[in-house]
Amino acid sequence: MQGSTRRETCCDGGAISRRTAGTLLLGLAAPRPGCAAPARYSFDQTGGRIGFTARHLGLFSTDGQFERFRAELNLDPAAPAGARVGATIETGHFSLPWPGVGDMLRGPSYFDVARYPTASFSGQGGELAADGSLAIAGRVRLRGIERPMTLVARVAGRRGGSTAFTAAGQIRRSDFGMTPDGTLISDLITLTIDVRVAG
Repeated sequence: MQGSTRRETCCDGGAISRRTAGTLLLGLAAPRPGCAAPARYSFDQTGGRIGFTARHLGLFSTDGQFERFRAELNLDPAAPAGARVGATIETGHFSLPWPGVGDMLRGPSYFDVARYPTASFSGQGGELAADGSLAIAGRVRLRGIERPMTLVARVAGRRGGSTAFTAAGQIRRSDFGMTPDGTLISDLITLTIDVRVAG
């Protein structure tokens, strides 16, 4: 899949299909016998999506998505629960359905892109739950402030030779100093990562 890159191969030299971070986090890319070396995987906006959702006046939701990001997974196939994930987002590059809102969000009251051009997440996987989901406990850094966040990853669906995965978590924008428009825009923001795997 374009945008998702395997940096290392199995130690027996055999061919391996490309996998995305979502696949591995869910423990679905089981290692082949004799392949125990840690591997590194990466993807960006060409092979995935990172979106955000806010509610307005408590009545309806607005979705946006970041247009530039890079993410990486370091995995030891012998211990997938210890997988480490890192992602960096360029906060000044996003799309929204409302024209004119972008400049406000890039400004000092929100992302403050001039001072903090990126946001990041780093986390480590845990055990698979009975429903097949995987909690990824980590920390978000936004506007120079770091707070905990847990992403819950799961299989979203399958069709033909493709499998879709999604991971979602929530933050409070006030925890990062983004407090304006509290009566209009929800404090709770949902972040979603979507990845589709072919093959």
